[in-house]
Amino acid sequence: MPTAYQNFAYVYDKFMNNIPYEDWCNYLLTLLKEYGITKGNIVELGCGTGTLCKLIAQYNYNVTGIDNSKDMLSIASKKTKKDKNITLSLQNMCQLILDDTLTYDAFYSLCDCMNYLLYDEELLSTFQCVKHYLKHNGVFIFDLKTQYYYKEILGDQVFCDHQPDCSYTWENSFYEEDHINQYDLTLFVKEKNNLYRRFEETHHQKAHELSKIIDLLKEAGLEYVTVYDAFTDNAPGPTSERIYVIAKNI
Repeated sequence: MPTAYQNFAYVYDKFMNNIPYEDWCNYLLTLLKEYGITKGNIVELGCGTGTLCKLIAQYNYNVTGIDNSKDMLSIASKKTKKDKNITLSLQNMCQLILDDTLTYDAFYSLCDCMNYLLYDEELLSTFQCVKHYLKHNGVFIFDLKTQYYYKEILGDQVFCDHQPDCSYTWENSFYEEDHINQYDLTLFVKEKNNLYRRFEETHHQKAHELSKIIDLLKEAGLEYVTVYDAFTDNAPGPTSERIYVIAKNI
């Protein structure tokens, strides 16, 4: 899985300040408690700049945050340096290595990190790693953006945002045949000399079919439990933009 977040990492929080992280945290806590996980060791796959790690760690959990972007983890380490129950690790979640002396009660992965895994082999490898470290009856919770979202909401649109010291343009191209959405990101970041430096990054995400996800979970030895329309306890519909998948280690 290639690293996408490099220069964008350092302005990520500025542009993502519209994400309701506290609401996401509360929804995740509700799901964890539904399966009796109110404390213990949990792992976040794709922790980014550590915002969700920091929120979840306030609720009796020891959180291990995994990300394959050293730039994102650089921000996360500053944000969580006073949180003794948070550990950060620079790793590819497809090749995860954790402390075998610990038991892990839950894994979670939000903000469409699983959509960044473009190939079945990457998903299967990640699911197998989760299976290896997740304790018996532990849960795995992850979200996915849907094809409806990529095709109908993003489509081939261009988005822009301007902040006092940085701006971006975000061009989307959805390739329906391959279920791939390409983001071409151009950043302009103000430097100390009041000039702006231009950076470019390209990101790819895939709209995975739920049936394929279920098959790969089963192949990895995990039990598919259910799927929700994001932030509800309802089944997804044809216009669901994000779904939450729940699996268990049997």
